[in-house]
Amino acid sequence: MGRLLFSATLLSLIFNFSLFPEVDSTTFKIVNKCRRTIWPGILTGADRPLLNPTGFVLQSGKSRTLRVPRSWSGRLWARTHCSTDPSTGKFSCATADCGSGKLECAGSGAIPPATLAEFTLNGDQGLDFYDVSLVDGYNLPMLIIPKGGTRGGPGGCSSTGCLVDLNGACPRELAVARGNGSRESVACKSACEAFGDPVYCCSEAYNTPNTCSPSVYSLFFKHACPRSYSYAYDDKTSTFTCASADYIIIFCPLPYTRMTQDSLPSCFISGRNRTVAFGATFTFVNKCEYTVWPGILANAGSPTLDSTGFELPPDSSRTFIAPAGWSGRFWGRTGCTFSGSEPGSCQTGDCGSGQAECNGSGAAPPATLAEFTLGTGGLDFYDVSLVDGYNLPMIVETTGGSGMCASTGCVTDLNRVCPSELRVGGGEACKSACEAFGSPEYCCSGTFNSPATCRPSVYSQMFKSACPRSYSYAYDDPTSTFTCSGADYTVTFCPSMPRLPCVFLVLMVGFCGLLWLFSLHHWNKVLRIVEFKIEKIENGLTDATAIAMNDPLFILRCSCSQKSSKDPNPTMTAPGATNADGSLSGSDTGTGGSASASGLGFTGSDPDSASGTGSHAMLSDGSWLAGLAMGDSTRVYCSWTLQFAVFIASAIFIVSGFS
Repeated sequence: MGRLLFSATLLSLIFNFSLFPEVDSTTFKIVNKCRRTIWPGILTGADRPLLNPTGFVLQSGKSRTLRVPRSWSGRLWARTHCSTDPSTGKFSCATADCGSGKLECAGSGAIPPATLAEFTLNGDQGLDFYDVSLVDGYNLPMLIIPKGGTRGGPGGCSSTGCLVDLNGACPRELAVARGNGSRESVACKSACEAFGDPVYCCSEAYNTPNTCSPSVYSLFFKHACPRSYSYAYDDKTSTFTCASADYIIIFCPLPYTRMTQDSLPSCFISGRNRTVAFGATFTFVNKCEYTVWPGILANAGSPTLDSTGFELPPDSSRTFIAPAGWSGRFWGRTGCTFSGSEPGSCQTGDCGSGQAECNGSGAAPPATLAEFTLGTGGLDFYDVSLVDGYNLPMIVETTGGSGMCASTGCVTDLNRVCPSELRVGGGEACKSACEAFGSPEYCCSGTFNSPATCRPSVYSQMFKSACPRSYSYAYDDPTSTFTCSGADYTVTFCPSMPRLPCVFLVLMVGFCGLLWLFSLHHWNKVLRIVEFKIEKIENGLTDATAIAMNDPLFILRCSCSQKSSKDPNPTMTAPGATNADGSLSGSDTGTGGSASASGLGFTGSDPDSASGTGSHAMLSDGSWLAGLAMGDSTRVYCSWTLQFAVFIASAIFIVSGFS
């Protein structure tokens, strides 16, 4: 009787397990919706039960279901363009090959680039964790669909994947060609695979979520496939959970989007210099006579660019790509010493990192700042700010954008005319009044923290007169914030504005000189009627009246005066002072304040900004503030009075020469 009872129990258990095998397993249904054959590969994680087969062929339109142990973890992918060498019998694939030389991968993983489906079944709290990863690059569209599971938290049991064929839009430097003379792109590498840089690989000093940020290349993938892993620490938007589910893994799910260069938006342009949708390329140019060390600081929530600081020798440039939505600031450090193993420093704009890379630190005032917020409402907002002081000339110029897209900046060498109370050291930089005195009136803080109470000061007016398009104090928005759409930007240190020759005058004087050779007896007649004023910037004499002497080259020497805000003794005429109240309000303190009613702002590194009464006053060094009001560029200035005088003189020469 006991033997009979035991046999019945055993048969019952066998029957139950045969009917309900899913108690200890789940199923993966692998579907090929591609137009061509694929060869799925499977790799089981360490110390987990193996899943067989490890590789197989799957014709277009076909599917295959695998039973997977409930505690399994591993990854699946699809190999493409596979073939067997008839001479060696070796099996290989153009993309995602596992290197086994056979149909089965036998414990080998996919050689990047490959789109991966990753699973950890029955993990923490009994949940399945799954994702589609492009961290190792991309070769095919893929979709994971959970079936019959229970929700494992917010967003549980969601489908995920990449429904875009990225191969046609892959940046050239990441694209993998099929080979055998074909230029067809069959896969798209990750930036780590393409360049091997720790910044892209999240390795070495960049091996934590705090130090490894999205790159422009990972954002290329993320924009196209927002639910997929785009880089190593993309967990928050890319990992999904479910409990007790079966899964359908579809390659080339229909409908999917085929993305090509021609189908991209106008701002979504491939190439090493432009590769992310609605982002921008920044080119830094050094026209100073000395080396500059640009610093880069991304605002909170914006990804770090390829570098946070670097050396830029004279007459050199360097380009970076910023993704859509990026915001941050640039500046130039001067007088830096970075050599050997000892920490270095800079005379101006130092970020305190002790090395060329600033690593998330901002500029110590005073420093000229270029500030950007990209892609807000379809517009880029940018400005050059002197709110934190000044250390070197800088301009921002746009290329290829639409809208106003005005250039802005400060090309005046303010260090030469900086008041002694703001001057740093021997004239290396010029502080803001807030930095120099710490008064709320200058810092737009305390009871002066609104546009109505914080007015331009004599010091901010000094900056504004010299550089009328730059931010001079916190609420200087109306004349200092600029917008553009879809542009690239060039940031130039020490811009040398082109010197425009007075071609008309030179030609006329030259022609007159030839006539003079034949008409010496008429020369004195002409000189007696040519009287004009000469502006001599060199010695500060701006009201000298000169009468041409018996010198045929005198007009040529005096006809073009170099009006430059870099001259040590600028014009000392003081115009009436004006007060400029910002018409836009904002709650942000620091550089730029608020740029619109929606609250868009450029937050400065200091909560303080220059302010004051806006009255007309004389600096301690005796120079009038308005003495800097010579414009914001270096140009050859030929007055209309002078041109008219020379024109009349030339006409008399012509008449006299033929009389």
